[in-house]
Amino acid sequence: MLNSSARIAQYSVRSLLVLVAMLALATLLYIAQALAVRQPWSLPVLPPLAVGDWVFRLGTSAESQIIQSLSMGEFSHMGMVVSLQPEPLIVHATTDDDPLRSNQVLASTLSDFLDPALARSFAIARPVFVTEQESQRAATWLLKQLQRPFVLAERNTEHLYCTTLLADALRHTATTFHPEWQQINAPLLSGEYLFPSAFANYPEIEWLYRSSDKQQP
Repeated sequence: MLNSSARIAQYSVRSLLVLVAMLALATLLYIAQALAVRQPWSLPVLPPLAVGDWVFRLGTSAESQIIQSLSMGEFSHMGMVVSLQPEPLIVHATTDDDPLRSNQVLASTLSDFLDPALARSFAIARPVFVTEQESQRAATWLLKQLQRPFVLAERNTEHLYCTTLLADALRHTATTFHPEWQQINAPLLSGEYLFPSAFANYPEIEWLYRSSDKQQP
């Protein structure tokens, strides 16, 4: 009887140790996978930026794919540099960059805006037709728009999304800016819309940087 009890006790201890080891291994595997998915993100070496520069990205979401497909352009989202210190700050109108601040105008650091989880590729351009003074004026106006709700709608109705926000910023300066709106006839999306390609194809812009390889989420 004692031998049976001892064997049962030993089996229970071994089972417990095996269970603990399996849990520890599972925890280590989970941590390793999480680190592999979310690797530390560092920006490439970029040329000096200025207030007023446009930052474009090709997003990773299904929504981004739809925008790129409809516009037949290279990018699906954009924002504008509004300050440079302590690091470049981008104001943009977005749906889901920050789950705690969805569907609104945000201020994001450049590193957050270009995080691989959000950007497959990106580019930075400078509208040389805008003076430094007018760029600063546009940036000041944009900072006053933070938390305004995101509204994706056609040209003749109330709207506020990434491109219209920047177009409105320039309209609050002395700069003449007439980007080309695009007619869309698609299910649930019909009318004239303003896509990032209208900015990317605009005359008198200087490309400062284009990512050579698509970033992986």
